[in-house]
Amino acid sequence: MAMKELFFEGKTIEAAVEKAAEELGQDKDLLSYTVEETPTKGIFGIGATPAKIRVEIEIEDAEEPVKAEREQPVKIPQWEPEKLLKKEKKQQGKAPRPEVETNRAAAPQPEVEKHPVDDAVSQQITAFISGLLPHIGAAENSAVKVERGEEDHYFVEVSGSKMGVLIGRRGETLDAVQYLCGLVVNKGRSEKIRITVDTENYRAKRVKTLESLARKNAEKAIKYKRNITMEPMSPYERRIIHAALTDRPHITTYSVGSEPRRRVVVSYKK
Repeated sequence: MAMKELFFEGKTIEAAVEKAAEELGQDKDLLSYTVEETPTKGIFGIGATPAKIRVEIEIEDAEEPVKAEREQPVKIPQWEPEKLLKKEKKQQGKAPRPEVETNRAAAPQPEVEKHPVDDAVSQQITAFISGLLPHIGAAENSAVKVERGEEDHYFVEVSGSKMGVLIGRRGETLDAVQYLCGLVVNKGRSEKIRITVDTENYRAKRVKTLESLARKNAEKAIKYKRNITMEPMSPYERRIIHAALTDRPHITTYSVGSEPRRRVVVSYKK
């Protein structure tokens, strides 16, 4: 067995990842890749360059490399929630040296006791999310249910016919809605109220996906005795990766880079 580097291009990084996943027959959420080039728009469409990613796969010595097919048209989403989450200034010139975040294991979360609630906060949450759903195309047959846990933690469950739109790419839209809802509800409050927005049990499913991805990359790091750099993740998702591998022999994890492109490195140690 040997490692083979394959390169895929697309109008966006997401398009390149989808192409790689389709051609390699893998789940795009479990695909490990490295961004070689980010896309540029050029001037008036002139000089535009595509996104380019690198994927490493195992092949037999005599196996022919997978050939990349011509790029298919990509649907560009009208709403980009990642822009709503960026507070940092745009980087200019050379990027700063990556700052390192050591492994921080998150303790397993116990089952939270929740109960229905109908107070001013829950009404504000319901009004905000119900008003936002039509703007992102997720209002069809939608309903918003709010429950309260301990210490002013509100849990919001959204249901409807188009919850895939609400979830977005790897939960980015769902995270953006949760973030905006928190801003609105906490405006002018001295004590912060925690809000968790979910739909179709997405967050629990995402945790399982990330844990599986962490184990897969740990096995690869041990097998080839080298570090594996994962895709950019939110602080919450990085903590899941750290926790999943905290007791794994011969493996340590840390984070590098700056938000929102900060990544976990799965590192092999003897």
